[in-house]
Amino acid sequence: MPINKEEFETGNLHSEVENEITSFLKERKDSGFTSQEIMGGLHYHMDFSTPEVAKISTFVLNDFTSLLHDLVRRGKIRMKVVRDRMYFMTSGDGAKCPKCKTEITSPRKTWKMVGRQDKMGKRLELQIGLYDCPKHGAFRSVLGKRKI
Repeated sequence: MPINKEEFETGNLHSEVENEITSFLKERKDSGFTSQEIMGGLHYHMDFSTPEVAKISTFVLNDFTSLLHDLVRRGKIRMKVVRDRMYFMTSGDGAKCPKCKTEITSPRKTWKMVGRQDKMGKRLELQIGLYDCPKHGAFRSVLGKRKI
Protein backbone atom coordinates (compact mmCIF):
# COMPACT_ATOMS: atom_id res chain seq x y z
CA MET A 1 0.00 0.00 0.00
CA PRO A 2 1.67 3.26 -1.09
CA ILE A 3 2.06 6.26 1.22
CA ASN A 4 2.16 9.96 0.36
CA LYS A 5 5.31 12.12 0.45
CA GLU A 6 4.42 13.81 3.74
CA GLU A 7 3.93 10.46 5.45
CA PHE A 8 7.24 9.27 3.99
CA GLU A 9 9.14 12.36 5.21
CA THR A 10 7.78 12.13 8.76
CA GLY A 11 8.20 8.33 8.74
CA ASN A 12 7.81 6.31 11.88
CA LEU A 13 11.29 5.74 13.30
CA HIS A 14 10.05 2.97 15.53
CA SER A 15 8.54 -0.27 14.26
CA GLU A 16 7.27 -3.56 15.62
CA VAL A 17 10.30 -5.34 14.14
CA GLU A 18 12.59 -3.05 16.19
CA ASN A 19 10.67 -4.02 19.33
CA GLU A 20 11.02 -7.70 18.46
CA ILE A 21 14.79 -7.35 17.87
CA THR A 22 15.45 -5.46 21.10
CA SER A 23 13.23 -7.86 23.10
CA PHE A 24 15.01 -10.88 21.58
CA LEU A 25 18.42 -9.46 22.51
CA LYS A 26 17.34 -8.35 26.01
CA GLU A 27 16.01 -11.82 26.80
CA ARG A 28 19.42 -13.20 25.80
CA LYS A 29 21.58 -10.36 27.11
CA ASP A 30 24.57 -12.57 27.92
CA SER A 31 25.14 -13.57 24.27
CA GLY A 32 25.88 -11.91 20.95
CA PHE A 33 24.08 -12.95 17.76
CA THR A 34 24.64 -12.56 14.02
CA SER A 35 21.91 -11.01 11.88
CA GLN A 36 21.00 -14.47 10.53
CA GLU A 37 20.69 -15.86 14.07
CA ILE A 38 18.44 -12.97 15.10
CA MET A 39 16.28 -13.47 12.00
CA GLY A 40 15.99 -17.18 12.78
CA GLY A 41 15.16 -16.45 16.42
CA LEU A 42 12.37 -14.13 15.30
CA HIS A 43 11.15 -16.72 12.75
CA TYR A 44 11.96 -14.60 9.69
CA HIS A 45 13.19 -17.33 7.39
CA MET A 46 14.88 -17.00 4.02
CA ASP A 47 14.86 -19.40 1.12
CA PHE A 48 17.71 -19.74 -1.38
CA SER A 49 16.32 -22.76 -3.25
CA THR A 50 15.72 -21.00 -6.58
CA PRO A 51 17.51 -17.99 -8.11
CA GLU A 52 14.35 -15.84 -8.07
CA VAL A 53 13.57 -16.55 -4.42
CA ALA A 54 17.26 -16.15 -3.52
CA LYS A 55 17.22 -12.57 -4.89
CA ILE A 56 14.20 -11.69 -2.74
CA SER A 57 15.76 -13.31 0.34
CA THR A 58 18.98 -11.35 -0.25
CA PHE A 59 17.03 -8.07 -0.25
CA VAL A 60 15.21 -9.09 2.94
CA LEU A 61 18.53 -9.90 4.64
CA ASN A 62 20.01 -6.57 3.52
CA ASP A 63 17.00 -4.65 4.84
CA PHE A 64 17.15 -6.51 8.14
CA THR A 65 20.89 -5.83 8.47
CA SER A 66 20.29 -2.14 7.67
CA LEU A 67 17.70 -2.03 10.43
CA LEU A 68 20.21 -3.58 12.86
CA HIS A 69 22.82 -0.95 11.91
CA ASP A 70 20.25 1.81 12.44
CA LEU A 71 19.55 0.43 15.93
CA VAL A 72 23.31 0.46 16.59
CA ARG A 73 23.57 4.07 15.39
CA ARG A 74 20.75 5.10 17.75
CA GLY A 75 22.38 3.31 20.71
CA LYS A 76 19.64 0.71 21.20
CA ILE A 77 22.00 -2.23 20.54
CA ARG A 78 25.77 -2.76 20.18
CA MET A 79 27.76 -4.35 17.36
CA LYS A 80 31.24 -5.91 17.31
CA VAL A 81 33.18 -7.88 14.74
CA VAL A 82 34.46 -11.15 16.23
CA ARG A 83 36.31 -13.70 14.08
CA ASP A 84 35.33 -11.83 10.90
CA ARG A 85 31.59 -11.91 11.71
CA MET A 86 29.32 -9.12 12.97
CA TYR A 87 27.63 -9.83 16.28
CA PHE A 88 24.87 -7.79 17.91
CA MET A 89 23.99 -7.48 21.61
CA THR A 90 21.67 -5.36 23.68
CA SER A 91 23.24 -2.14 24.88
CA GLY A 92 22.63 -3.33 28.43
CA ASP A 93 22.70 0.09 30.10
CA GLY A 94 18.97 0.78 29.81
CA ALA A 95 16.54 0.84 32.72
CA LYS A 96 12.83 1.40 33.24
CA CYS A 97 11.46 4.08 35.52
CA PRO A 98 9.92 2.27 38.51
CA LYS A 99 6.87 4.57 38.48
CA CYS A 100 5.88 4.96 34.82
CA LYS A 101 7.90 2.11 33.20
CA THR A 102 9.41 4.50 30.59
CA GLU A 103 12.62 3.02 29.22
CA ILE A 104 15.66 5.28 29.65
CA THR A 105 18.51 4.19 27.38
CA SER A 106 21.61 5.65 29.00
CA PRO A 107 22.52 6.54 32.58
CA ARG A 108 23.66 10.01 33.61
CA LYS A 109 26.30 8.46 35.85
CA THR A 110 27.57 4.96 36.73
CA TRP A 111 29.65 3.71 39.63
CA LYS A 112 30.72 0.52 41.37
CA MET A 113 29.89 -0.33 44.93
CA VAL A 114 31.24 -3.22 47.00
CA GLY A 115 29.08 -4.87 49.65
CA ARG A 116 29.97 -6.71 52.84
CA GLN A 117 31.61 -10.12 52.88
CA ASP A 118 29.41 -13.21 52.90
CA LYS A 119 30.13 -16.37 54.94
CA MET A 120 32.55 -17.59 52.27
CA GLY A 121 34.55 -14.36 52.41
CA LYS A 122 33.44 -13.13 49.00
CA ARG A 123 32.04 -9.69 48.30
CA LEU A 124 29.37 -8.68 45.84
CA GLU A 125 30.35 -5.83 43.52
CA LEU A 126 27.41 -3.87 42.10
CA GLN A 127 27.47 -1.69 38.99
CA ILE A 128 24.89 1.04 39.61
CA GLY A 129 23.46 3.58 37.18
CA LEU A 130 21.73 6.90 37.87
CA TYR A 131 18.95 7.64 35.36
CA ASP A 132 16.75 10.67 34.71
CA CYS A 133 13.06 10.03 33.97
CA PRO A 134 11.49 13.02 32.19
CA LYS A 135 8.31 12.64 34.29
CA HIS A 136 9.53 11.49 37.71
CA GLY A 137 13.14 12.65 38.07
CA ALA A 138 16.20 10.64 39.06
CA PHE A 139 16.28 6.97 40.02
CA ARG A 140 18.97 4.31 40.50
CA SER A 141 19.18 0.87 38.93
CA VAL A 142 21.58 -2.05 39.30
CA LEU A 143 23.30 -2.69 35.97
CA GLY A 144 25.36 -5.71 36.97
CA LYS A 145 26.49 -7.90 39.86
CA ARG A 146 29.56 -10.06 40.33
CA LYS A 147 31.32 -11.88 43.16
CA ILE A 148 34.85 -10.70 43.91
